Amino acid sequence: MIIKFLYTGISPDAEVMEAKRIFFANVLAALCLVVSALMIIPYVLYEVHLLAWICLFYAPIYLVCFYYNAQGKTKFAKTLLFSTIALNIFTLSYVFGSKINMSVFYLPLIVILFLLYDKDQKYTFLFSIVIVALICIMGFIVNNFKVGSIMTFDDQKIFLINSAFNGIALFGTVFLTYVFVMSSEQTLKYLAIRNETLAHERDKLYESTIQLNKTAKEQVDLNELKTKLISIISHDVRQPVNNLLSLSEMMICSKISEQEIKFLGEKLKESALHVYQMLDNLLTWSYSQMNGLHPQSTTILLKDHIEGEVKKAVYSLENKKLSVEVFVQNDIKILFDHVMFEIVFRNILNNAIKFSPEGGNIKISAETKCNTVNLSIRDNGIGIPDKIKDKLFSNDLSKSRMGTNNEKGTGIGLMLCKQLLEANNADVTVKSNSDKGTTFVLALPCA
Repeated sequence: MIIKFLYTGISPDAEVMEAKRIFFANVLAALCLVVSALMIIPYVLYEVHLLAWICLFYAPIYLVCFYYNAQGKTKFAKTLLFSTIALNIFTLSYVFGSKINMSVFYLPLIVILFLLYDKDQKYTFLFSIVIVALICIMGFIVNNFKVGSIMTFDDQKIFLINSAFNGIALFGTVFLTYVFVMSSEQTLKYLAIRNETLAHERDKLYESTIQLNKTAKEQVDLNELKTKLISIISHDVRQPVNNLLSLSEMMICSKISEQEIKFLGEKLKESALHVYQMLDNLLTWSYSQMNGLHPQSTTILLKDHIEGEVKKAVYSLENKKLSVEVFVQNDIKILFDHVMFEIVFRNILNNAIKFSPEGGNIKISAETKCNTVNLSIRDNGIGIPDKIKDKLFSNDLSKSRMGTNNEKGTGIGLMLCKQLLEANNADVTVKSNSDKGTTFVLALPCA
């Protein structure tokens, strides 16, 4: 925790050498702060109050140096730190006088000078050299002109203080050099961890941005789709409803034969069926957009449901004289939401009917592979051009085409099928050639 705290201020893009210098400055400032704070207690206990006041004066300055260095203002922090250490040494030289040898601290001061600065900080480096020179000159004056001590020390205390200062100077030089040299590996590890963390955060941000862009695009596409659907509803629903009104008016107000009634009835049924299928798809799609798809999967006997949907389409089949062959075994079961399956199968069957010529044939077959039932619906109709096949399941409504008998569609049927299939862990593929028919293959989960 302490080591991590000492790395404060190192930016992820910092060069290794600069990172080491920042770390070294933090360690040096923290060390000077701790030593100054700790020395206050023994000074007070031994009633050396002047030295205690000196420590109390310099300790906050070392704290300020650490703060600015950790905030990234390294040039100012290092200059202030070096100047404070040098001034601290000079203050002690003045207090102790010439009897205490303070020159032992000049060597670690010079070592600190070269460890703090690099070639890009030549002005601060030169400024620090000037400070060292002034300190040396003042020290020379103190020692050679026999400046007396402000405090009184006997010979034994002078010997002990000199011995202690020699030890501190030697230990400090070795320790600070060790900190700088041995910090390389730790600094590299720290930078690597920081870069890895930032890279991970950048990747998450990038993924979030992609997701937001995707969501925004989907929202734009959805709004466009809604606009197109409103246009389709206003045109394709209004026309059949107008037909229903007109035909019903004719049947009420006109004297018509039984044959004409049958013809009008067929037209009514055709218009009603078109509106029903369109509204069924629109309502299902609208519900999925508002509430999401929440299928309730049940076991479905495939052949029974297929034959039931084929019977519902008997009018459309007879109208175009189409035959349907079902090659599905009685015991094949799938796991699917039965309402969603009916919508999917009905849409694909209606597509086969819509694009089959009169007298055509539709074949429905199924085979089981592993845990999947492949249900194929194949027609011999007009096929699907490649440019339409590529956007068959998208929300691009321009893919909608007229059927072989000019049957209309909205273009959302297959898009809805794709959504319903995916919600039930199923999929669909299409094989088609122009004028050679189309085969839809539904990969359904086996029960």
